[in-house]
Amino acid sequence: MKREVKKLENSKVEVLCDVDAKDWKEYQEKAFKKLAANLEVKGFRKGKVPETIARKEINQGNIFNEAVNLSLQPAFDEVLREEKLQPFARPSVDVTKLSDSELQLKFIIVLAPEVKLGQYKGLGIKKAAVKVEEKEIDAEIEKLVAQNASLVLSDKPAKKGDTVVIDFVGTVDGKEFEGGKAENYSLELGSNSFVPGFEDQLVGHKSGDEVDVNVTFPTQYVPDLAGKKALFKCKVHEVKEKVIPALDAELVKELNIPNVSDVASLREYEKSSLKAQKENAANNEAFNKVMDKIVADAKVEIADEVIADEVEGMKKNMEQQIAQRGLTLDQYYSITGQKAEDVEKQMKADAEKNLRAILCMEEIAKAEKIEVSDADVEFEFSKIADQYKMEIDKVKEILGKDLPRFKAEIRQRRIQDFIAQENIA
Repeated sequence: MKREVKKLENSKVEVLCDVDAKDWKEYQEKAFKKLAANLEVKGFRKGKVPETIARKEINQGNIFNEAVNLSLQPAFDEVLREEKLQPFARPSVDVTKLSDSELQLKFIIVLAPEVKLGQYKGLGIKKAAVKVEEKEIDAEIEKLVAQNASLVLSDKPAKKGDTVVIDFVGTVDGKEFEGGKAENYSLELGSNSFVPGFEDQLVGHKSGDEVDVNVTFPTQYVPDLAGKKALFKCKVHEVKEKVIPALDAELVKELNIPNVSDVASLREYEKSSLKAQKENAANNEAFNKVMDKIVADAKVEIADEVIADEVEGMKKNMEQQIAQRGLTLDQYYSITGQKAEDVEKQMKADAEKNLRAILCMEEIAKAEKIEVSDADVEFEFSKIADQYKMEIDKVKEILGKDLPRFKAEIRQRRIQDFIAQENIA
């Protein structure tokens, strides 16, 4: 097969392929037989139409279309094999010549992006200093104690922070709407989990009260309800007061935190946890600065098709997450006030930034010969077994089901560790 290869910008090549005349004739014949096998003509069984009649019935354009489809994969495979090309994204194909005696195909093949690294060692990025304030420890302990609060039935009027158990039925213009009805629903007043104004109107009511709650749905809400006034008829069954326990040795014991037995050791535990969180955040911030500098100093050519594929994956993931919340994409945009074109624009920017960083890290791994051996994998298995007090064979059984992914994760950590060690002061 005659070919003409031309290199294009952004890691793409154009390949013009002239399919051999003999092969093109064979493809047309195969196409005719395939179409004839499904041909129905009055007086003949399906697929049993005589060839002379079938040739009159079957449009030549349909034969060409089917023959081209039959030729595409073999032609593409030959191009990749003979030219030693490795596609990085879906190719595009056009038919540039077509007759009963010739077929010319034009493939635009996206190759792996070309990366030319600039400086990637000795950048001297400084990591932010980490300090834990006493007031931060106090706040964490307050949250922890609040999480262990108990709810106690109360005969007093409900106040912010109390939980009410209610039945409610919502109507708009006198008609009930989907999702506007529930029984024995527990609602913490002040949690802002309901329509604005709903919870405030239950404050001051006691068990047994019936309350008419009038609200107006936000303009950024599901289209059927956005901006509309609604009436909720509520019945208060119970009022529960939140009782915060005292911070003492008994509570600390109930928390069941390893090596924490009293208030003093709890403070040390929270201090250590906060410090670890801040250290992790500082490390991530410094690493991101390093990668920004490495990417800025590198020359990376990425085809638009690669970025488009990445954006498409991001959009599908977003749609799945929104669907899990019971919303369509249009409803989500309506509620959040976002525009599809703005979201896609941001996705494109994020996709390009992420791809450039990933490609630079891969190029650094090649330059520094960062790989993962079988011995490295065994060592990681041993570490995990020791950490979780498991038999190593059990660890291998679990993680060995997707060994390539496990090895890739180890390799990625090593690349990041190398970059951090070489560049963060």
